[in-house]
Amino acid sequence: MSHSPESFPVSPKAVYVWRGFKPAAHAYADFMSFLGTVFVPACALLQPRIGLRAYLPCMVPQDGKPPAVPDQTALMFWRDEYAHDQAKDAIACRIYSNLHGDVYDMTRSTLPEVPTHFAVGTPLTPEQPYYLLDGDADWMLGAVQHLVGARPAAQTPAQFLAAVQAWAEDFVSRPDVALDGALLCCGNDYLVAWVHAADSTAALEASLAPLAALTAPVLETAAKPVTLPAGLWDAWPKGLDLTVASCLNLQLSRTVHAAPTPLGHTAA
Repeated sequence: MSHSPESFPVSPKAVYVWRGFKPAAHAYADFMSFLGTVFVPACALLQPRIGLRAYLPCMVPQDGKPPAVPDQTALMFWRDEYAHDQAKDAIACRIYSNLHGDVYDMTRSTLPEVPTHFAVGTPLTPEQPYYLLDGDADWMLGAVQHLVGARPAAQTPAQFLAAVQAWAEDFVSRPDVALDGALLCCGNDYLVAWVHAADSTAALEASLAPLAALTAPVLETAAKPVTLPAGLWDAWPKGLDLTVASCLNLQLSRTVHAAPTPLGHTAA
Protein backbone atom coordinates (compact mmCIF):
# COMPACT_ATOMS: atom_id res chain seq x y z
CA MET A 1 0.00 0.00 0.00
CA SER A 2 1.36 3.44 -0.95
CA HIS A 3 1.39 6.22 1.60
CA SER A 4 1.87 9.95 1.48
CA PRO A 5 5.38 11.21 2.21
CA GLU A 6 5.93 13.10 5.45
CA SER A 7 5.34 16.82 5.09
CA PHE A 8 7.98 19.40 6.01
CA PRO A 9 6.42 22.89 5.76
CA VAL A 10 8.89 25.76 5.89
CA SER A 11 8.74 29.53 6.19
CA PRO A 12 8.62 31.71 3.04
CA LYS A 13 11.72 33.37 4.50
CA ALA A 14 13.60 30.10 3.91
CA VAL A 15 13.45 30.06 0.10
CA TYR A 16 16.07 31.13 -2.42
CA VAL A 17 14.69 32.49 -5.71
CA TRP A 18 17.11 31.82 -8.58
CA ARG A 19 17.11 33.49 -11.99
CA GLY A 20 19.92 32.11 -14.11
CA PHE A 21 21.41 33.32 -17.40
CA LYS A 22 23.55 31.13 -19.61
CA PRO A 23 26.90 32.46 -20.87
CA ALA A 24 26.49 34.18 -24.24
CA ALA A 25 29.07 31.87 -25.82
CA HIS A 26 27.26 28.68 -24.73
CA ALA A 27 24.64 27.03 -26.91
CA TYR A 28 21.32 26.58 -25.15
CA ALA A 29 21.41 22.83 -25.86
CA ASP A 30 24.74 22.54 -24.02
CA PHE A 31 23.43 24.66 -21.16
CA MET A 32 20.38 22.44 -20.81
CA SER A 33 22.44 19.25 -21.10
CA PHE A 34 24.76 20.26 -18.25
CA LEU A 35 21.81 21.17 -16.06
CA GLY A 36 20.10 17.85 -16.78
CA THR A 37 23.10 15.56 -16.46
CA VAL A 38 24.98 17.26 -13.61
CA PHE A 39 23.63 20.37 -11.96
CA VAL A 40 19.98 19.55 -11.22
CA PRO A 41 20.59 15.94 -10.12
CA ALA A 42 23.53 17.08 -7.97
CA CYS A 43 21.33 19.56 -6.12
CA ALA A 44 18.55 17.02 -5.58
CA LEU A 45 20.91 14.27 -4.40
CA LEU A 46 23.52 16.17 -2.40
CA GLN A 47 21.53 18.75 -0.47
CA PRO A 48 18.40 17.30 1.22
CA ARG A 49 20.49 15.74 3.99
CA ILE A 50 21.97 19.14 4.82
CA GLY A 51 18.73 21.12 4.85
CA LEU A 52 17.08 21.31 1.41
CA ARG A 53 13.32 20.75 1.71
CA ALA A 54 12.06 21.48 -1.84
CA TYR A 55 13.67 22.11 -5.22
CA LEU A 56 11.77 23.40 -8.27
CA PRO A 57 14.02 24.05 -11.29
CA CYS A 58 12.55 25.27 -14.57
CA MET A 59 13.94 25.76 -18.08
CA VAL A 60 12.63 28.88 -19.82
CA PRO A 61 11.70 28.38 -23.51
CA GLN A 62 13.95 30.21 -25.94
CA ASP A 63 11.48 30.77 -28.78
CA GLY A 64 10.61 34.45 -28.69
CA LYS A 65 12.27 34.98 -25.32
CA PRO A 66 13.80 38.45 -24.98
CA PRO A 67 17.47 38.35 -23.92
CA ALA A 68 16.65 40.16 -20.64
CA VAL A 69 14.45 37.27 -19.47
CA PRO A 70 16.31 34.54 -17.53
CA ASP A 71 17.15 31.25 -19.24
CA GLN A 72 16.35 29.21 -16.14
CA THR A 73 14.60 29.69 -12.80
CA ALA A 74 14.52 27.70 -9.58
CA LEU A 75 13.13 27.73 -6.07
CA MET A 76 15.15 26.14 -3.28
CA PHE A 77 13.37 25.81 0.06
CA TRP A 78 15.48 25.17 3.16
CA ARG A 79 14.74 23.77 6.61
CA ASP A 80 14.69 27.30 8.03
CA GLU A 81 16.10 30.69 7.13
CA TYR A 82 19.53 29.77 8.54
CA ALA A 83 19.93 26.35 6.92
CA HIS A 84 21.28 27.58 3.57
CA ASP A 85 24.31 29.19 5.20
CA GLN A 86 24.79 26.35 7.68
CA ALA A 87 24.84 23.87 4.79
CA LYS A 88 28.12 25.42 3.59
CA ASP A 89 29.86 23.62 6.46
CA ALA A 90 29.35 20.38 4.52
CA ILE A 91 31.60 19.41 1.61
CA ALA A 92 28.52 18.27 -0.33
CA CYS A 93 27.19 21.83 -0.38
CA ARG A 94 30.51 23.32 -1.46
CA ILE A 95 30.82 20.79 -4.29
CA TYR A 96 27.41 21.76 -5.62
CA SER A 97 27.93 25.50 -5.15
CA ASN A 98 31.18 25.42 -7.10
CA LEU A 99 29.32 24.10 -10.16
CA HIS A 100 27.55 27.43 -10.72
CA GLY A 101 30.47 29.01 -12.56
CA ASP A 102 30.58 26.07 -14.97
CA VAL A 103 27.03 26.62 -16.22
CA TYR A 104 25.91 30.23 -15.59
CA ASP A 105 26.98 33.73 -16.51
CA MET A 106 27.49 34.66 -12.87
CA THR A 107 27.82 38.38 -13.64
CA ARG A 108 24.18 38.42 -14.80
CA SER A 109 22.94 35.64 -12.51
CA THR A 110 24.23 37.06 -9.21
CA LEU A 111 20.95 38.65 -8.11
CA PRO A 112 19.09 38.99 -4.80
CA GLU A 113 17.65 35.59 -3.92
CA VAL A 114 16.16 35.82 -0.43
CA PRO A 115 12.60 37.19 -0.47
CA THR A 116 11.23 39.88 1.79
CA HIS A 117 7.65 40.44 2.89
CA PHE A 118 5.62 42.41 0.36
CA ALA A 119 4.37 45.61 2.00
CA VAL A 120 1.34 47.37 0.53
CA GLY A 121 2.20 50.93 -0.41
CA THR A 122 5.95 50.34 -0.73
CA PRO A 123 7.26 50.44 -4.32
CA LEU A 124 8.71 47.20 -5.65
CA THR A 125 12.49 47.08 -5.77
CA PRO A 126 13.67 45.68 -9.12
CA GLU A 127 15.14 42.16 -8.81
CA GLN A 128 14.11 41.82 -5.15
CA PRO A 129 12.01 38.67 -4.56
CA TYR A 130 8.92 38.99 -2.35
CA TYR A 131 6.65 36.55 -0.57
CA LEU A 132 2.99 37.51 -0.69
CA LEU A 133 1.65 34.99 1.86
CA ASP A 134 3.16 34.58 5.31
CA GLY A 135 2.37 30.99 6.33
CA ASP A 136 4.61 27.94 6.23
CA ALA A 137 4.07 25.56 3.30
CA ASP A 138 5.56 22.37 1.89
CA TRP A 139 6.28 23.22 -1.73
CA MET A 140 7.50 19.71 -2.58
CA LEU A 141 3.96 18.45 -2.06
CA GLY A 142 0.74 19.85 -3.49
CA ALA A 143 0.41 21.90 -6.69
CA VAL A 144 2.61 24.69 -8.07
CA GLN A 145 1.99 27.11 -10.95
CA HIS A 146 4.87 29.12 -12.44
CA LEU A 147 4.82 32.25 -14.62
CA VAL A 148 7.66 33.92 -16.51
CA GLY A 149 6.71 37.07 -18.39
CA ALA A 150 8.54 39.83 -20.26
CA ARG A 151 7.85 43.54 -19.92
CA PRO A 152 5.52 44.66 -22.72
CA ALA A 153 7.42 46.70 -25.31
CA ALA A 154 4.99 49.61 -24.99
CA GLN A 155 5.72 50.06 -21.27
CA THR A 156 8.65 51.68 -19.52
CA PRO A 157 10.27 49.77 -16.68
CA ALA A 158 8.66 52.19 -14.19
CA GLN A 159 5.21 51.59 -15.66
CA PHE A 160 5.78 47.84 -15.62
CA LEU A 161 6.85 47.81 -11.97
CA ALA A 162 3.88 50.00 -11.00
CA ALA A 163 1.42 47.69 -12.77
CA VAL A 164 2.89 44.61 -11.08
CA GLN A 165 2.79 46.32 -7.69
CA ALA A 166 -0.91 47.13 -8.19
CA TRP A 167 -1.55 43.46 -8.98
CA ALA A 168 0.36 42.35 -5.86
CA GLU A 169 -1.56 44.76 -3.64
CA ASP A 170 -4.84 43.42 -4.97
CA PHE A 171 -3.60 39.84 -4.54
CA VAL A 172 -2.73 40.26 -0.85
CA SER A 173 -5.91 42.22 -0.11
CA ARG A 174 -8.06 39.42 -1.50
CA PRO A 175 -6.05 36.22 -1.04
CA ASP A 176 -7.19 33.05 -2.75
CA VAL A 177 -8.17 30.68 0.06
CA ALA A 178 -6.84 27.72 -1.95
CA LEU A 179 -3.30 29.09 -1.84
CA ASP A 180 -0.79 28.78 0.98
CA GLY A 181 2.26 30.21 -0.80
CA ALA A 182 3.02 32.91 -3.38
CA LEU A 183 6.34 34.36 -4.56
CA LEU A 184 7.04 37.25 -6.93
CA CYS A 185 10.15 38.88 -8.36
CA CYS A 186 9.98 41.71 -10.88
CA GLY A 187 12.94 43.14 -12.74
CA ASN A 188 12.92 46.09 -15.09
CA ASP A 189 12.32 43.81 -18.07
CA TYR A 190 10.67 40.63 -16.76
CA LEU A 191 8.88 39.01 -13.86
CA VAL A 192 8.72 35.54 -12.34
CA ALA A 193 6.00 34.29 -10.02
CA TRP A 194 4.94 31.06 -8.34
CA VAL A 195 1.86 30.04 -6.37
CA HIS A 196 1.34 26.90 -4.28
CA ALA A 197 -1.65 24.97 -2.96
CA ALA A 198 -1.51 22.06 -0.54
CA ASP A 199 -4.11 20.22 -2.64
CA SER A 200 -2.21 18.45 -5.42
CA THR A 201 -5.31 18.52 -7.65
CA ALA A 202 -5.76 22.29 -7.42
CA ALA A 203 -5.99 24.16 -10.73
CA LEU A 204 -3.91 27.29 -10.20
CA GLU A 205 -3.76 28.89 -13.65
CA ALA A 206 -6.48 31.42 -12.85
CA SER A 207 -4.64 32.75 -9.80
CA LEU A 208 -1.79 34.08 -11.96
CA ALA A 209 -3.82 34.92 -15.07
CA PRO A 210 -4.30 38.63 -14.16
CA LEU A 211 -0.54 38.94 -13.59
CA ALA A 212 0.24 37.16 -16.87
CA ALA A 213 -2.02 39.67 -18.64
CA LEU A 214 0.35 42.46 -17.57
CA THR A 215 3.25 40.80 -19.41
CA ALA A 216 4.25 39.27 -22.68
CA PRO A 217 4.10 35.70 -21.29
CA VAL A 218 7.12 33.48 -21.94
CA LEU A 219 6.12 30.53 -19.76
CA GLU A 220 2.92 29.56 -17.92
CA THR A 221 3.03 26.04 -16.53
CA ALA A 222 2.47 23.71 -13.62
CA ALA A 223 5.50 22.14 -11.97
CA LYS A 224 5.66 18.41 -12.64
CA PRO A 225 6.56 16.14 -9.68
CA VAL A 226 9.57 14.02 -10.70
CA THR A 227 11.49 11.38 -8.74
CA LEU A 228 15.06 10.81 -9.87
CA PRO A 229 15.50 7.24 -11.16
CA ALA A 230 19.14 7.01 -10.07
CA GLY A 231 21.44 7.84 -7.18
CA LEU A 232 24.93 9.30 -6.89
CA TRP A 233 26.66 6.00 -7.63
CA ASP A 234 24.35 4.60 -10.32
CA ALA A 235 25.05 4.43 -14.06
CA TRP A 236 22.88 7.21 -15.50
CA PRO A 237 24.84 8.90 -18.30
CA LYS A 238 21.89 10.71 -19.92
CA GLY A 239 20.55 12.28 -16.74
CA LEU A 240 17.30 14.25 -16.85
CA ASP A 241 15.89 15.12 -20.26
CA LEU A 242 14.86 18.71 -19.64
CA THR A 243 13.39 19.05 -23.13
CA VAL A 244 10.51 16.77 -22.09
CA ALA A 245 9.53 18.40 -18.80
CA SER A 246 10.74 21.97 -18.50
CA CYS A 247 9.38 22.77 -15.03
CA LEU A 248 10.06 20.19 -12.32
CA ASN A 249 9.26 19.65 -8.67
CA LEU A 250 11.96 17.20 -7.57
CA GLN A 251 10.67 14.66 -5.06
CA LEU A 252 13.50 14.66 -2.58
CA SER A 253 14.48 12.03 -0.04
CA ARG A 254 13.86 14.01 3.16
CA THR A 255 14.47 13.22 6.81
CA VAL A 256 13.62 14.97 10.06
CA HIS A 257 17.30 15.64 10.73
CA ALA A 258 18.52 17.78 7.83
CA ALA A 259 21.76 19.54 8.71
CA PRO A 260 25.50 18.95 8.37
CA THR A 261 26.62 16.18 10.69
CA PRO A 262 28.93 17.41 13.48
CA LEU A 263 32.48 16.14 13.05
CA GLY A 264 32.97 12.92 14.96
CA HIS A 265 29.30 11.95 14.87
CA THR A 266 27.75 9.27 12.66
CA ALA A 267 25.09 10.46 10.24
CA ALA A 268 21.64 8.91 10.74
